Amino acid sequence: MYASQKTVHVMQQELDYISHEYPELYARIQHVTSFARQLQVKYRYLADLMTGESIEPEPKFIKASVLELLIVEVGKLKAMPQFEVFLKILNDNDHADAPEIFLLILGAGEDTVVNNAIIS
Repeated sequence: MYASQKTVHVMQQELDYISHEYPELYARIQHVTSFARQLQVKYRYLADLMTGESIEPEPKFIKASVLELLIVEVGKLKAMPQFEVFLKILNDNDHADAPEIFLLILGAGEDTVVNNAIIS
């Protein structure tokens, strides 16, 4: 299921709010998101790490020691003041929308996110 144009627009507004009100938090969110992308970890799994859910299976193609580095970085993010502001965005949106949220964080445009059929 893919997020609608309206849903993506609201997500972008919420992310813009965080980036202006909590720039250090937003920078850390971008760092962790970029790190997960470099490791080719599914964004839904990244959302699991942040929310404490276990919907997406743990990636099997990444060594445990490398995956632990991502888990440590997510832990640093979760320990930041105001993390709950970002957590609310994740929790308020369907878990299936996590890829759209993280693509917006990485700088993808709203139209690109809505029309991208290969994100996960």
